[in-house]
Amino acid sequence: MLVLFALFALASGASWRLIDSNVLTTDLGVAFTTESLGYTAGDANGKGPVILKTTDGGHTFEPCNATFGPDVLLLDCDAALNSIVVSSVFGELYSTDAGRTFQLSRGGGLSQSVRYIGLNGDGGKKFGVTGQYGRKQGVAISVNSGKQFTAYDAGLYTDARYGAFPTDDIWYVAAGSWPDSQDWAPRAGSRHMRSRRTQYLTPDGKLNTKVFDQPKVNDGQYSAQISKTEDGGKTWKSVFSENNTFYFNGIDCAPNNASVCCAVGEASDTNVSGARIHCTVDGGKTWTRNFWAPSTQTVHYSLIEMRYASDTEVWAVGGQLTRVAPSAWFVHSSDGGKTWTPDTTVLHAYYALGISTVGANVAYAAVDNLLTQESGIAKYGGI
Repeated sequence: MLVLFALFALASGASWRLIDSNVLTTDLGVAFTTESLGYTAGDANGKGPVILKTTDGGHTFEPCNATFGPDVLLLDCDAALNSIVVSSVFGELYSTDAGRTFQLSRGGGLSQSVRYIGLNGDGGKKFGVTGQYGRKQGVAISVNSGKQFTAYDAGLYTDARYGAFPTDDIWYVAAGSWPDSQDWAPRAGSRHMRSRRTQYLTPDGKLNTKVFDQPKVNDGQYSAQISKTEDGGKTWKSVFSENNTFYFNGIDCAPNNASVCCAVGEASDTNVSGARIHCTVDGGKTWTRNFWAPSTQTVHYSLIEMRYASDTEVWAVGGQLTRVAPSAWFVHSSDGGKTWTPDTTVLHAYYALGISTVGANVAYAAVDNLLTQESGIAKYGGI
């Protein structure tokens, strides 16, 4: 069912709120294992890459002891029990001692996203990352808490960006690219482009206001694809493919039903520019655009990531973007992705780039303030 874009309060009465506003310069990933224990990864101006840990629900953070190697840009993180995996431009890092120490992983690569596999990563042992591994566009899998990854080619014609791993054998990859014809966009497939969450950000993490001046294009350089494996990466099938319209960002599946999944996407300068959510209830055989927020001359809509909090509660996060500044944007479903409602929370100047859920009623988001170049943590529900 197509949901027309509208803003009205969620029936529950809960709302998102900023609980820490000066965590890092850029905060790209967030992962909470309980309402009090969580991690975030990003960049601290003047200090380089940093992994932080909180034990009080995000109100305060302390740096973790990490060996970063050559990397200067962390991209995402996820955690299950005492295991944490952090992705970056040049490989992954892992911890098996609840963040006290991090070491460099072996066998990975440029990973845009990290997810544990199944309900809790099989006790924190199994993680999947998505991105580029040598010549392979696809995923890399670890079965020893991030120490070693094995790469799988997902059979894509575009860039692997985000992954979902609902079971040991069933994995989805959401892929896509945006045009490289504009002077503000780096070459498609390059590390420069792939290290960016979205075309709405410049490579240094600032709001890309040039998107408001770009003409509408249908030059074939937008691409959106989803690939799926049902045998643990041995064979893959493309289950969604669309060109000239948008690219995919985050994807996730219902915790107890690997056939029910949704993926978010966006575009800034096509004839159907805006943010959208496509969902399947039959394992990818068919997909329906269940949410659509068209961009206007003054406001663009972006969705970066999404998470199922339960089989019914789902969140997608991103931003409402204007020339002056963004506002963090939170879109919610209470029926497993069939219908969606934008939350009325307004966090001025912030852009939500990552999300983590703790049970059905608590969620955390990594949010960047694009005016002050500071990042924070937002929370929904709980205390």
